[in-house]
Amino acid sequence: MQGIDTGRHEYRMKGWLRVFYVLFGLFLCGMGVFFARMLSQQPKVGAAALVGIAPLAIGMYLLAMALRSRLVIEGTRIEVRGAIREKSAEIGEVEGFRTIRTRNGSYWRLQLKQGRGSINIMQWFDCDEVRAWLQQLTDLDEQDRRQLLGEIEQDQELGATREQRLGRLTSAKQLNVGLSAIAVAAAVGLFAGGAQWRLPAAMVLTLVPVAVLYLLNSEPLLYALGKSRRDPRTELSIALLAAAMGLFFSSLQTHFVSPMPLLPLIVVVGLIFIAGFYMLGRKGPHTGGFHGIVLMCAGFFGFGLIAASDTLLDHGKATTYQAQVVGQHTTSGRSTTYYLDFGAWGPFSGANKVSVPYSVYQSVAPGDMVCFDVHPGALRAAWFLRVGCEEPQEMQTAP
Repeated sequence: MQGIDTGRHEYRMKGWLRVFYVLFGLFLCGMGVFFARMLSQQPKVGAAALVGIAPLAIGMYLLAMALRSRLVIEGTRIEVRGAIREKSAEIGEVEGFRTIRTRNGSYWRLQLKQGRGSINIMQWFDCDEVRAWLQQLTDLDEQDRRQLLGEIEQDQELGATREQRLGRLTSAKQLNVGLSAIAVAAAVGLFAGGAQWRLPAAMVLTLVPVAVLYLLNSEPLLYALGKSRRDPRTELSIALLAAAMGLFFSSLQTHFVSPMPLLPLIVVVGLIFIAGFYMLGRKGPHTGGFHGIVLMCAGFFGFGLIAASDTLLDHGKATTYQAQVVGQHTTSGRSTTYYLDFGAWGPFSGANKVSVPYSVYQSVAPGDMVCFDVHPGALRAAWFLRVGCEEPQEMQTAP
C-alpha cells in the first residue's frame, strides 16, 4: 500500500471556466448597476427594485465563485471553498461518497459520519489527483448496489435459485418496457388520435400510475422511481411521466371559459397522487429524483385527469355562438402560437382570444365570423370548440 502524500495540493476552477464566470459576473453586475441607477431616479420604486438587485446579486455571486472556489488536499484532510462558505473534513470523518448526476453534468458528494452533513466537490475540480483521493473512500452508490443485489439473491419469494431470482430483474425490465410503450401509445392517441380513441386512451393513462404504484409496493426489490444510475432495479419513471404529461398536454388543447371551477378537484387529485406514492412507495428509496418526479407528475396528472374528465365525460347540450374576429396576433417562444382576437360573445363579456392552427390563422381576417359550440362541462367548467358556421352541429377537434 502506498503511503499517503502529506503535501498540500490546491486545485482551482479550470482557467477557461473561471474567465467565463468572471466575464458573465461582470456583465450582470453592470446590468444591475444600470437598472439600479435608472430606478433611483423614479419617485416610487417598490418591488421594481428587485429588477436591479437580482442581476447585481447573481453577478457578485458568480464573481465570488470564480475567484474564491478551490479544493485543497493536505494528506488525509480535504477542504472545499465555495463562493461563500468553506467546508473541511478528515478522511476518517467521511462515511463515503456518491456521484450526483444532473442535466448539467455530475459532481461528487462526500457524506460525513454521524449526520454531520455533506461536502460537494464540483466537476471543475476533476483531475487524477482528486480521483485518487476519492478512491480511498467507500463508494456508497456501489455499496448500495451490492447490498441490493444481495437482498435479491436471498429473497426466496423471487425464485427457488439464485439464477431465477436475478432473472426476475430481466423480466421486470421487459414488463417496464411494455408498460412504458402502452403509456406512450395512449398519450399519442389522446393527443393526436380521433374522437373515438380519446376516452379509451385517457382511461389507460389514468390506470398507468395505479400499475406503477402496484409494482413499487409489491416488488420493491425489482422496481424503483427516481433511482440512481447504478441501482440495478427497473426505473418506472418513463411510464409515469408519459401518463401524466400525456393527460396534461392533451388537456392544453381544450379551451375553457374558465378553469377555476376545476381548481379544487385538481388540488385534491394531486394530493391523493402524492399521498399514494409516499405511502405505497415507501419501501423504495426516497431520493431527490423520487421527490422531483412525484411532485411534478402530481401537478400534470391532477390537471390532465380533471380537465379530461370535464370534457370527455360531458354529455350536456352545446350552445352555438357566432363571434366576429376583431384582430390577430402571435406569440413566439420555442414555437409560435397563433391567436384570433374577439370582442364580447357568448360566455365572454369582454375582449378575449383563442389559439388556432396556422391554417385557420391564415384563412380568416378581421371582420370574419367564427362559430363556437360551448359545452357545460361534466364538472361544471364550461369549454368550447370551434365549429363550422355553415354546419354548427358538426363538432371538430379543438385547436
